[in-house]
Amino acid sequence: MQKYFLIIFLCGASNVFAQTKDYKIFIPKNYDTLIGGFAKDDLNKDGIGDIALALYHKIEKENTEVDDDSFPPRLLIILIGTQNGYIESAKSQTALLCKKCGGLFGDPIEGISIEKNILIISHYGGSAWRWSITDKFRFQNNDWFLIGETKNSYWDVEMCDKLKDFAGTNYDDENFVTGEFEIKKISEDCKLLENKKGRRAIKPLILLANFNIDN
Repeated sequence: MQKYFLIIFLCGASNVFAQTKDYKIFIPKNYDTLIGGFAKDDLNKDGIGDIALALYHKIEKENTEVDDDSFPPRLLIILIGTQNGYIESAKSQTALLCKKCGGLFGDPIEGISIEKNILIISHYGGSAWRWSITDKFRFQNNDWFLIGETKNSYWDVEMCDKLKDFAGTNYDDENFVTGEFEIKKISEDCKLLENKKGRRAIKPLILLANFNIDN
């Protein structure tokens, strides 16, 4: 009887950890939340608040001169809220850029947010040449998928007044669910090279588990 009692007790302890009202339990040891790395709202349309976390390992602050390649990976964690607490729904080591990936602008994590049941991850960096990446993820078919992406780069030194945009602009926005896209390209001497909206062939959506922002 002692053997069976031990099995039941351990299972119960595991369930308590898997579903808890303290979301901080899901933050791994020696990790902390990035500035702008906390978002709370409904992601799976059940009327209960969910949480997304963008985390960094504390060694990033302790060893500022160390190459980023030696740092533990940054983490994106998604927690689904229930009546009894939170459950970890997804975790990614490849959805966030590294601390020094922003160039002279420093840390490129601009922030994460939840809008209309969609998780939005924003990156921004560069120097005279600026760039930004915005990725959108949605919970559907019992998993997390990349449903949209916006990429932009431009030369911050010169504004093209007639075009009301920066020289060297290379803008590409796409909805992977509908295939709708918008692209805009401007040369460094302020000539409009392309300005187009349309619809691309729809491809299978990329799972968050397979998504790598460096690719």
